[in-house]
Amino acid sequence: MQVQVINDTVQEFNGARYYLCGQYYQRKGKRLHRVVWEYHHGEIPGDCDIHHIDGNRGHNDDDNLVCIDRSEHRRHHANEPDFLEYARKHIEDMRPLAAEWHGSEAGKEWHSAQGKANWEKRKMTKYTCTNCGTEFTTKHVYSKHSNRFCSGRCREAFGRKVMSNAD
Repeated sequence: MQVQVINDTVQEFNGARYYLCGQYYQRKGKRLHRVVWEYHHGEIPGDCDIHHIDGNRGHNDDDNLVCIDRSEHRRHHANEPDFLEYARKHIEDMRPLAAEWHGSEAGKEWHSAQGKANWEKRKMTKYTCTNCGTEFTTKHVYSKHSNRFCSGRCREAFGRKVMSNAD
């Protein structure tokens, strides 16, 4: 079964009419290209999108559609000028709303919970104390070239050594 093009804004498939709404032909919230794919191939996996091979969203025939991984589909369209412009505008619109939410009580509670959850998941790592040479484990992540201390007392002692050597 093929899609019938009625005019520039109407296409018909399997006895139902789909109307151009935004960039896609739709009917009752269902996009035509997805309906065509499912008719010919079955259910679309949850991590996949239906891609128009020739890039023409008005060409909804089965031979112009392919089911691809959602992240691959996003990468495919990421450099299109229309998408880049949409993304820039969307970010501009969302930035003040995001700032408001992150500063709200709900935003602060969410960040606190995420921080605690991430800390709990973090693995212990072994280090050697820069001051006393003792091996210790911690969830704290030190950069490659930073000083590492097994305790606050060792950190302070190391600082006093550095300061006395500087005189």
